[in-house]
Amino acid sequence: MPTTKTRAPARAFALIFALLLGALPAIAQQQGAAPTPQSAQETGPLIIATKDVPPFAFVGAGGEWTGIAIDVVTAVAADLGRAVEWREDTLSGMLSAVEAGEVDAAAAAITITPAREAALDFTFPYYTTGLGIAVDPEAGTGWFQVVRNLFTWQFAVAIATLSTVLLIAGAAVWAFERGHNEEFPKDTAQGLGDGFWWAAVTMTTVGYGDKAPRTLGGRIVGVIWMFTAMLIVASFTAAIAASLTVGSLGTPIQSVSDLKNYRVGVVSDTTGADEMAARGLRIAHYDNVADGFGALLEGQIGAFVYDKPLMQYIAMQNYEGEVRILEDAIGRQDYGIALPTDSELREPMNRALLTYLRSEDWTRVQTRYLGNN
Repeated sequence: MPTTKTRAPARAFALIFALLLGALPAIAQQQGAAPTPQSAQETGPLIIATKDVPPFAFVGAGGEWTGIAIDVVTAVAADLGRAVEWREDTLSGMLSAVEAGEVDAAAAAITITPAREAALDFTFPYYTTGLGIAVDPEAGTGWFQVVRNLFTWQFAVAIATLSTVLLIAGAAVWAFERGHNEEFPKDTAQGLGDGFWWAAVTMTTVGYGDKAPRTLGGRIVGVIWMFTAMLIVASFTAAIAASLTVGSLGTPIQSVSDLKNYRVGVVSDTTGADEMAARGLRIAHYDNVADGFGALLEGQIGAFVYDKPLMQYIAMQNYEGEVRILEDAIGRQDYGIALPTDSELREPMNRALLTYLRSEDWTRVQTRYLGNN
């Protein structure tokens, strides 16, 4: 059985150990240890940068920020037990402030891109759309556009191609008829000209009868050309008719493939500007959608490209019937909330966001700002 002297050192050691454990927090505080920033700001407001991009973020009649992105962030912050303090900035200013950690996050119509993801973090997307193409519905209509199409590069190429085919057919019949038929002289220039004339009147079935092949070889060429010309006339007539009349039926721009023939307006420093530049199109930069729509209606540009729902909202509010947004969208645009890299808010905001996007509130928000469609 241990003696009292044996127990004394054990008790002393236990007492010293307990004292050390109790003193550790004080020692850590004296050495500069502090609570994490997230813990220190748990009850403070979230500082969120935004910009005026209706219907996702704009100042309402009451002077308060409202919109789809505003409602999303407000709901997510409420789920985290936090208030929101909004700070207005430009798009580049918002992203720079997030990257520098000057704000907790940024929310508007911010597209998640590889380049932005390399410098920032993002929440899950809360809205998916694409780039839209705005055109002037009155542009390219009437006889002016029909006449204008006569001087396009495509029309010139079609005429040149047809002329080449006629010359080949005329040369073939002249090669057989020269020296045997006075209607096709031996002189090269005159003979090719007469052969070209014969091929043209034969193709169009005018048939003046002033020139006709008499040799076996010439007549074989004639028969082949007659059947070939039927196909050429049908195809060429359809192409010419489409080229001349497409403008009178509506705007000549029907899809993104038509943009190559026009100057395209974009908003500076946006994904739309990057996309059009990557496609090698001729672009004009504007500060906002209103400036772009104004240039479109004045005929300075042939089309304007920007995020589709934003253009639809602005066109509906201020340009009813003046601007048409094409049905098809270009690519895919995912809107998310921008966060500093490795932000501790990312996971809790993602959880709150996923819950919100499955709620009836989210459905009502979309209907309120975008309508039933």
